[in-house]
Amino acid sequence: MRAVALAALAAAQVTAARAQQPPLRRVAGVVVSATDSAPVPGASIAIIGTALRMTTDASGRFAFPRAPADMLDLLAARIGYVPEIASVSAGRDDDTTVTVVLPPNPIQVSPVIVTASREEHLAEEAPVSVSVATAADIARRATLGVDEAIARVPGVEIQDGQIGIRGSSGYSRGLGSRVLLLVDGVPANEADRDGIDWDLFPVTEVERVEVMKGTASALYGSSALGGVVNVITREIPDALQFRARFLAGGYADPAYAAWRWRSSPALFGGADLSLSRRIGPVKLLLSGGALGNQGYRENNDDRRTHAMAKLVLASSPQLQAELVGAAAEDRYGQVLLWCVQGECDDRGQAYQPFRVDSTALGDRTRSTKYLVQATARQALSPGLALRGRLSWYRTSFEDTFRSDSDAATSDRLGGEFAAEWHPREGRAINAGAEATYSTVTSDLFGDHSQTELGWYAENESAVGAAGRVTLGVRVDAIAVDAVAWNAIASPRLAATWQWWPVRLRASLGRGFRAPSLAERFSSTAAQGIAVIPNPNLENETSWSGEVGAAAPATRNIVVDAAIFWSEYRNLIEPELVTGGTEIQFTNVTRARVRGLDVTARAADLVHGHLTATLAYTWLDAWDLTADQPLAFRPRHLVTLSADWLAEFTGAGALTVGFDAHAASRPARVEIFEGDRRVAARTLDLRATWQHRDVTLVAKVENAFNYIYTLVPRTLEPPRTYSLALMLER
Repeated sequence: MRAVALAALAAAQVTAARAQQPPLRRVAGVVVSATDSAPVPGASIAIIGTALRMTTDASGRFAFPRAPADMLDLLAARIGYVPEIASVSAGRDDDTTVTVVLPPNPIQVSPVIVTASREEHLAEEAPVSVSVATAADIARRATLGVDEAIARVPGVEIQDGQIGIRGSSGYSRGLGSRVLLLVDGVPANEADRDGIDWDLFPVTEVERVEVMKGTASALYGSSALGGVVNVITREIPDALQFRARFLAGGYADPAYAAWRWRSSPALFGGADLSLSRRIGPVKLLLSGGALGNQGYRENNDDRRTHAMAKLVLASSPQLQAELVGAAAEDRYGQVLLWCVQGECDDRGQAYQPFRVDSTALGDRTRSTKYLVQATARQALSPGLALRGRLSWYRTSFEDTFRSDSDAATSDRLGGEFAAEWHPREGRAINAGAEATYSTVTSDLFGDHSQTELGWYAENESAVGAAGRVTLGVRVDAIAVDAVAWNAIASPRLAATWQWWPVRLRASLGRGFRAPSLAERFSSTAAQGIAVIPNPNLENETSWSGEVGAAAPATRNIVVDAAIFWSEYRNLIEPELVTGGTEIQFTNVTRARVRGLDVTARAADLVHGHLTATLAYTWLDAWDLTADQPLAFRPRHLVTLSADWLAEFTGAGALTVGFDAHAASRPARVEIFEGDRRVAARTLDLRATWQHRDVTLVAKVENAFNYIYTLVPRTLEPPRTYSLALMLER
């Protein structure tokens, strides 16, 4: 109950803070670029050692009406700039003004992040490995979804929409994700499958995506066993802003004439529109879009629509409150496996990778998602802030198959109350309580519920001038159908140390994940594969650690490396049972995942024209009980990205680049192990022209039309062409 005690202590601090009434003053200022003194909007401003923080407005300005009168330091950070600390002398003037100058530096990608701990930090100062995909990364790749935006992050592998971070997950058709999705810090995994819907938000409204690698159960509880993906929606400007993105493209024909299944090109296209502005004390964002995709495989067409609204209270820097709502609908054809000889118009081939079993033609699914979440953070004093949130997430689907039809509706209700206490400079305490109630009504999973209660506390303290230690623990209690409560504690110890010019980090923590309702109770069959329930599944647990370091190799190159190791107990994996005729989710008694991440980022090469990133992950994922590799884990992952920038006076800027990606073939898969498997090797080419408010992106994915699979008998897209036009006024 340490978390409860710390929360009570933080609440008691409110009375003490008001009684002492320390001297306060107003501190205001502006953040500008060192290049041309232009204002820097959207920069994060924090008074170090306090609970006070905010972002600059469209004019780069900020103001803290109740800042300490003592000498203080302001930390300013923005992606694409070197973070700066500006000192403000002590004084009791009613109005203290300061100008913070940020030097541009594209290699110093140091956004303020919150995923690695409940406190804000620069990404490079996080005690665990964190990667960030920015809005600029998303724009220049013209991605369709958040999953595409993070697919090339070191240590991340996405297989048919299911994410694995550092080998934590294999492939289980979207059931039981070991990665937790957050939307602006609020959990948003599905209530029934515990999976992730990547298409809930349009990527055009995403400011950045933070990917925390390694267990985060000490902060976020279940589902964060392997890592966390935090989608941060974009800041809303004060001025009226209109944004639009139009996308069109198509797929190349199959590599062999015998595999061709249609006479006309397979095309896709869509549009996203948004409007935002400040209206009095609030900021409002409205966004919506649609995408139609004929699909590169038979019965693979997709029609998608989505809408989003965001309302932000902008009247006081002490109170940060926002309301976000999103809705999405997908109507798509179902493709589970390609067809083999005799199951379709096989044209004499042993298999047809672009076709499906004739009995599955016309199988369709309608999927809907609705999300509403409200968050608030109130700074009661320079040393104390309270925060809370409420959320509701509903997902539903209807399968209309020739062989059978089924449906499910699930709801996830969540709430949290927490306190942030800064008793002195260099120390921060976060403590809180969280509750989640999930229900599902389905002919696949039955009618069930799951209740989760969690209490957490984390203490972060400076050690001298160069070190920082974080110690935290979380206790979760979980019950299925309101019976058989079980509790689990998840501690974490992490530290950073600046040994100039090297920044070292190390962490060790315990993780866990409760089985999803779908894993426990699934009972279905599709295309000859039956899945049977296992209500006796136990929680997955792990001890995970990493040791990492980041340092500049040269003035233009930064290298980050980490060694990681996880020991799992009761890892849940789909297994063939009853003589190999059915699949059931079972607990693997012991498993080990260990490896190495190395990333080198270079910028301002060749007189400022060239930027490049090289990333490599080595993975050793082993089922210790069966003495065999864990399924669907590639041993080697390599990504090389590069961009060349050329600027033309009066005609804008042209950027050409590529992403080369390679993944070794997994040593094992659960089904169809006799099928030939190959390594994944793709090359994506892109060109971006930007002039004032217009951006045009041309892209060719899988340029060599390489044929490969990531999951059994499911073909990855062939060569894909796309053209995106983005407007902003």
